[in-house]
Amino acid sequence: MINNSNFEWEQTVCIKKDTFLECFEKARKLSEAKRLSISVMRGNERDGVFYSAKAYDELLKQINGLKREISILKNRQN
Repeated sequence: MINNSNFEWEQTVCIKKDTFLECFEKARKLSEAKRLSISVMRGNERDGVFYSAKAYDELLKQINGLKREISILKNRQN
């Protein structure tokens, strides 16, 4: 396990497909509150991933942060 104060563990909420379909509104609220994606599972396999608006915005922030880091590293090489 990585023990670094600058490291964040990314998580997802796993929900069985039937439960997700039955409780969509609760699942959406959970995704909004936690700003996490929801992995919709069929058995041990992931069937799909649901992102609430807030979880998707969080994902985009992380992607943009990674792009900035890559750009900085590229500039340091030159």
